[in-house]
Amino acid sequence: MTEIKKTLAILEARWPEVTLIAGLHILGMLSNKLFRAAKPDLARTWVLLYMAFSFLIMIISIILYLGFLRTVYLEGQKHQSPLVLLRIGKHFFWRMVGFGLLWGLVYLILAWLIFLITKQLTSIDTGFFETAKVAPLVYQLCFIAAMLILIKPFLFIPALIIVLDCGVFGSFKFFKQFKLSDAKELAVLFCVQIASTSLWAFLPKLGEAKTISQYIWGVIPSIVPYFIGFVVSVMAVRFVASLDLLYDNLPASLDLEDLRKYSNRDLKE
Repeated sequence: MTEIKKTLAILEARWPEVTLIAGLHILGMLSNKLFRAAKPDLARTWVLLYMAFSFLIMIISIILYLGFLRTVYLEGQKHQSPLVLLRIGKHFFWRMVGFGLLWGLVYLILAWLIFLITKQLTSIDTGFFETAKVAPLVYQLCFIAAMLILIKPFLFIPALIIVLDCGVFGSFKFFKQFKLSDAKELAVLFCVQIASTSLWAFLPKLGEAKTISQYIWGVIPSIVPYFIGFVVSVMAVRFVASLDLLYDNLPASLDLEDLRKYSNRDLKE
């Protein structure tokens, strides 16, 4: 539990930033829920405004989150302003978007293949997405199995990008330099995150929310996995940083001052 305690100490020391990032994330989810409930009664202009607001909030939250992870690697517990987090986080945003799209595609294909195998071994005769209603347990287990198979790239590619300032494909060459067994606490906590996410999916659904407080309670099941994921991401960054990996390709678009902040090696003027 040593690494978990050290990570929690960082989050506690930088609680204003954590609160801001998590608060924006929750606000984005809440706004999305309110939008979906009010959509039938809204004019098209308001629908577009709602969508733009929710999208903007989530984007800002993600950029702050990436900036936070990078500064954890660079500065540890040292507090950073939101502007600094935004400036640093935007440098990694599109690479993470690319990773998310690539990861999502591979993840979905793998879950589908696992479903096809499961279908041959069981009496399920529905399509992949229809199984979510007919046999939700089987549907959920297909995604859990796919997640566990892809656990190493999911945990470490974002961390490698953050620490080494490399591209998505550039991070793959470092995979052979460490084993998942070297980060046991991280792997266990990630499994806890998967379990917590899956658990909420099987709990009885609440009635239709009609008040603000009910909508707030409706996003609480997403907060626990999100916070665990926050801890997991920081632990992954710290683990990758502890490996002292070398990456020589410096980003050409940054000026000398930025290079001093982003580089993993000392630069001489």
